[in-house]
Amino acid sequence: MSQIISTTFAVMRRTCTLTLCLLLTTLLYSQEKQNFLPVAQMHSDLAILKSALTSLHPGIYRYLTRSQLDRYFAEIEIQTNKPLSLKDFYIKLSQLTAKLKCGHTYLNPYNQKKTLTAQLQSGLVIPLLFKVVDKKIIVTHNLSEHAQIKAGDEVVSINGLPTTKIIDSLLTASRSDGNHGLNKKLDNIGISPYLANKDRYALFDIYFPLFFTENPCSDYYEIGVKPFKNNEVIRYNFRMISKQIRQQRYQDRYEAESIQPTGTFKLVSTQCGYLKIRDFTTKGWEKNYDYYLDSIFNKLKTIKATQLIVDIRDNEGGDDDVRNKVISYLITHPAYHTIRRYYRFLEVPDSLMPYLQTWDQSFKRAKLASDYVRTNAGLYYKKNTNSIESIIPNQNNFAGQVYLLTNAMNSSSSFFMADILQENKYAKLAGEATGGTKQGINGGQFFFLYLPSTGIEVDIPLIYQAPLERRKDEGIRPDIPVKTKASDIANGVDVQLNYIRQFLLSKKPD
Repeated sequence: MSQIISTTFAVMRRTCTLTLCLLLTTLLYSQEKQNFLPVAQMHSDLAILKSALTSLHPGIYRYLTRSQLDRYFAEIEIQTNKPLSLKDFYIKLSQLTAKLKCGHTYLNPYNQKKTLTAQLQSGLVIPLLFKVVDKKIIVTHNLSEHAQIKAGDEVVSINGLPTTKIIDSLLTASRSDGNHGLNKKLDNIGISPYLANKDRYALFDIYFPLFFTENPCSDYYEIGVKPFKNNEVIRYNFRMISKQIRQQRYQDRYEAESIQPTGTFKLVSTQCGYLKIRDFTTKGWEKNYDYYLDSIFNKLKTIKATQLIVDIRDNEGGDDDVRNKVISYLITHPAYHTIRRYYRFLEVPDSLMPYLQTWDQSFKRAKLASDYVRTNAGLYYKKNTNSIESIIPNQNNFAGQVYLLTNAMNSSSSFFMADILQENKYAKLAGEATGGTKQGINGGQFFFLYLPSTGIEVDIPLIYQAPLERRKDEGIRPDIPVKTKASDIANGVDVQLNYIRQFLLSKKPD
């Protein structure tokens, strides 16, 4: 009798769950149907976006001709000649901004309104951290309930979709600088420990559900995993979790790694130090950041160290003043950096003013035309401005050999650090090529463009930070190239750091 009752309750529970799911699906479908964006509203937002980009963006025609840009907007206008869901319009705008080939022009998740974020982003995320290596998704941290999944294992499918298709789709919304930016675009798709924080946003967490998840009741994903030492694919049902739970699991399971502050230092030998900087901010250091830096270099001087490894891998950028402070400890003579700052505009069109926000209202003030030179490309730079910038050595500077570890994430302020140290021959670069491009990066100042009909925000950089002489469209190539492989992740090997340590011991590369 108890078995019959138990079975009856189980059936009723499943029936109720199914009914609830169907009701939720119907409700959400009805809401989505009601929230389809009218054609006129989408076209109005597109017109404002095009006006803002062509009026304000200093790099809008660097990798696109005017006719190409016109064609891209014409294509999206055709695609929006029928009502679309907010989700579909958001994807199309993300793909459009990615075509500009500017790593700082995108639908910035940190600047979207909370109401829009709630509509577009799933509250659940995948309980894995991973890196994209050779266009394969390689697990770095397992935060799921399936303990048999290890670092180095490959995710080959999600919900029956091969990861090659997933990666190709996400690449269309991934940002980078220049024509060479595939490695940066791939790197964006990974979920690093830095992005495991509940207050940060991973591209995969946002766009995988937008591209591929239709069922609002899907708390589970079926994920195919190929173990590193076995070609037999194992399929698991993964329960999706909140960002808060993912952060907590990461902190619980990888405690020593998760509590690392912004900057850390240790000795890797009696003659060699290792300084890791996760981003160029003044926050999160063990102590006041400049005091902490000074204590590190005092110690190096005291022990008469001859080598220093500075690790900026996975550091996208941050505050230029913090970056320059670090550089000042790594040089024995002034380090010179030749750069000119270009603007697209001297005055913001009145028609755009209502839609632009920024942290410094002076960015909106008109500039005096007499103070600026206009180039043949229609850009402006300020007269009588010294294009050669210098960084003065700190009195506690390090006089030994510096090795700078880099990878594709270095695409903003960290890109410039790699460029400055390599060009001035103050460091040997090791690891993988940076993101960014030697042809110059857009950034420095920003407008946050809020499209009035949809509320979607687009970051628009205002300054083109460019070299005076034309350079190749490429990132900063390391002097000592060392690429991460899946086997390194599986074996828990930091291949770049280990290579440099071996290099220092042998005094020559393998």
